[in-house]
Amino acid sequence: MALHAVDDLSDAYRATRAFLFPIEWGRWLRLALLSVFVAGTSGGGAPSGNVQMPFNGGTTPGQTPGGDLTMDQLGALLSQHLGVIALVALVGLLVLLVVQWLAATFEFAFLESLRTDEVRVRRYVSAFQGLGTRLFAFRLVFGLLTLLIVGTVLLLTLGPILAGVAPGGPLLVLLLVMPVLLVFGILGSIVYVFTTAFVAPIMLLENRGVISAWKRFWGVFKAAWKDFLVYLLVGLFLMIGIGIVVGIAMAVIGIAVALPVVAVLIAAGPLWAGLLAIPFAIVGIVAWALVQVPVQTYLRYWALLVLGDVEPELDLISEQRQAVRGETPS
Repeated sequence: MALHAVDDLSDAYRATRAFLFPIEWGRWLRLALLSVFVAGTSGGGAPSGNVQMPFNGGTTPGQTPGGDLTMDQLGALLSQHLGVIALVALVGLLVLLVVQWLAATFEFAFLESLRTDEVRVRRYVSAFQGLGTRLFAFRLVFGLLTLLIVGTVLLLTLGPILAGVAPGGPLLVLLLVMPVLLVFGILGSIVYVFTTAFVAPIMLLENRGVISAWKRFWGVFKAAWKDFLVYLLVGLFLMIGIGIVVGIAMAVIGIAVALPVVAVLIAAGPLWAGLLAIPFAIVGIVAWALVQVPVQTYLRYWALLVLGDVEPELDLISEQRQAVRGETPS
């Protein structure tokens, strides 16, 4: 039996090449804007442990001049500026939510661009605000539920450990809990990947909500679960390979951007180097966005080809499929 996830790798390449070449820079820049958002981002954690901060710009009550800021003094300082901190946190949260909403809406703008072979950002965003909002809400609720479950498991685990009453010792509890968290994390990642790769196209094709589209996809998944399992496994290795290639490309771009700035820093000083760094940083960001265009185009085409091969009624790109395979339009 043919495995569509493997067979469609070459077809996705041909579809990507036909969609992106010959290069039209206006089209590529619009795709770059969409690609930056649909590519997704990851964040890091916050430091923990004892905190001591040098504080030389004056003293707070109870602080020795020239000394370090203690935890109590840090708490007092934070309480004095609680309103500003809360405002900054609120603005940051709102910006994050807007970015995530744009990412969800741009998913449909990107898919529609692939389907119609036309890239129209404003038109598609206006047309797919409703679908984007539904996808955004699903991702938000799913993410919050994931954090709630993981946080509850960690709290129930770490609580007895910190209290020193964990039966069998902390190591045994961690050994029992970590596999549960690992399995839960894998399942959560699969849900997120399938929602983006397969459920969103169903939402677009049949104008469904997220839950309705998931029910539609679930029936397809049960009938062809081997294809989707292979899609996950091949996708894992594919993403590793793409990550290496993109990393090398960005390293080359980074060196090309940094060398002129370093040369000016040595020759003219930090002021001129700082002024030069701004436009060069913009060039680097645009270059990274352009690198994402073929990557995201290929990954979306691959998923759409797999979905349409498994269930022809859900084929979002039938014309492109026929073109890359040399088939006669039906």
